[in-house]
Amino acid sequence: MALSREDLILGLRQVVEHLRAAGEPGGIRIIGGAALSLRHFERGTTDDIDATVHPTEPAMLASSEVAARNGWTTSWFNTAAAQFVPFAIAEWEPLYDDGEVSVWVASARMMLAMKLRASRPGRDDDDIANLLAICEVANSHDAGELYEEFYPGEILEPKAHRILNVVFAKGLPEIPEPPPAVSI
Repeated sequence: MALSREDLILGLRQVVEHLRAAGEPGGIRIIGGAALSLRHFERGTTDDIDATVHPTEPAMLASSEVAARNGWTTSWFNTAAAQFVPFAIAEWEPLYDDGEVSVWVASARMMLAMKLRASRPGRDDDDIANLLAICEVANSHDAGELYEEFYPGEILEPKAHRILNVVFAKGLPEIPEPPPAVSI
């Protein structure tokens, strides 16, 4: 299933409405392609919203109801990638906060570190290139230092260096324009 930026906003709006109506305060922290689409740059579609949520049960119940309402798979909103979040040094940017429900997205720096950690050839290349431009990281050494800020004691794997070598050989893209602000 491919979700557009508009789908992501609609789904989040419905989850937030559901939580508010149920009197369930909570927080949603978004990572992955959805974070990039919502805050950092236009990137087409994504398969899902990867997030961490608190409390988990009400948000996941709300997301299931949103899936049913929109004819989406129940995995459109999931916490499977939460294990990869560098919580000790996480950087979050606010997307929405009404005092009861808040929605945050990973910063561009944190997303770059996470994308470098994943380094899926053919899948993360463009995201890494755009994030390098946004973060003004001009070489592999600086990319490695940024990575180690978020994942202390770890170094970039060879697969990350292969992607970085290709990106820097081509040259960084222009810094992409951020998408319009999200209204939930």
